[in-house]
Amino acid sequence: MNISIKLINNGGEYIANCPELDINCYGSNENEAVRRLKDVINFYINSAKELGIDINPLKDISIEGNEKIFLIDPATAGAGLVN
Repeated sequence: MNISIKLINNGGEYIANCPELDINCYGSNENEAVRRLKDVINFYINSAKELGIDINPLKDISIEGNEKIFLIDPATAGAGLVN
């Protein structure tokens, strides 16, 4: 599974939007917004596994069309988690 993150500058804060999962997170800067979004994505993945839902592992995350900005950590690749 590939997902994208769109960063939106909303005045004094940033919004990280993942349209594929319909998730938005806010932060005081780009890094904080993306970190929070990655935390939510990991929560979704872990919750799905606990419920026995089979999900496709994450392969790439792109930000605003840039390829492979964040690669999946090889140590967690089998789990589909975002580093």
